[in-house]
Amino acid sequence: MESTSLLAPSDRAEEVPAPLAYEQTVPRSLVHRWSLSEVFLTGSRAVDDRRFEAAAQLPLSHGYFRDHPGRLDHHDVLLVLEACRQSVTAAAHLHQGVPAATTFMVTAWSLEITDRDALACGTRPGELAIAGDVTGRHERGGRLRRLEFAMDLALDGKPLGHLTMDVRSTATDQYHNLRYMQRGSEVPTAFGLPADPIGEPVEPAAVRRLDPVNAVLDDVRREDGGLSAVLSPRTFRNRSMYDHPYDHVPAMVFSEAARQCALLLADGAEGAGRVLRLEGSFDRFAELDQTVRLTAAPDPDRGATSYLLRAVQGDEAVASVSVTLA
Repeated sequence: MESTSLLAPSDRAEEVPAPLAYEQTVPRSLVHRWSLSEVFLTGSRAVDDRRFEAAAQLPLSHGYFRDHPGRLDHHDVLLVLEACRQSVTAAAHLHQGVPAATTFMVTAWSLEITDRDALACGTRPGELAIAGDVTGRHERGGRLRRLEFAMDLALDGKPLGHLTMDVRSTATDQYHNLRYMQRGSEVPTAFGLPADPIGEPVEPAAVRRLDPVNAVLDDVRREDGGLSAVLSPRTFRNRSMYDHPYDHVPAMVFSEAARQCALLLADGAEGAGRVLRLEGSFDRFAELDQTVRLTAAPDPDRGATSYLLRAVQGDEAVASVSVTLA
């Protein structure tokens, strides 16, 4: 005999939503990417007006994020960082009402890996789960100007770490007007500028790279326990770092430069290829057609294997990034 429930819909236990899937990526425009191969986010949904969940697949083959010598037995921490950046961009559009024609600028991020073993690769691409929270929402003149995020991360079902990220947002037409006013002329993009190195390019193997286009330092000089370098214009031809026509140096490029400086200063110490903590502050636009000078030194206040990068253009500080290696 067919049974019938006597419970009203409001009396039934609330259904638990199915886990987010890893079957296909989200539309590339949702994460501000031109190339499908640079999209890692596979889903995002709101939990309430503040919290959200997201999923991303971490590939086992990639021209930038997997370009490391030796055994590729761990996922790149900067790949995790990029997947989280994509989750923030998508959440802003899908859950916070940010219009599509909006330009985002990362002003700070901080990633801590709490279990280095959780980065280990399996036989399948990694499945990153993100539990996100909008911890700050700032409006001015009736428009959203800034969002602050905190995220708890799990990889292949294991707790991985925590991340915070601050982003500013501006209507894209206003952004272009602002950049024109700052310079007094049209702003060049990476695709239209020369990409010749400044001085001697760093040897890719010295910064744990195979492809020279992924080595971002030129004119490296050791000095007083630290080093100085120039951010290489060769990065303009890197279509992972510059997937679309950026008109300034992105936060990810500074983060990569900080890692490479840390690797040089670590002098190949055992296990030094893995980043356990990264904290970045991006304070001003770094123009693409002006030299960005870098200095890096040990940062003992953050730990014995921590290093601090400072980036300067002209006489102004534009970014600082602290990296702690395994």
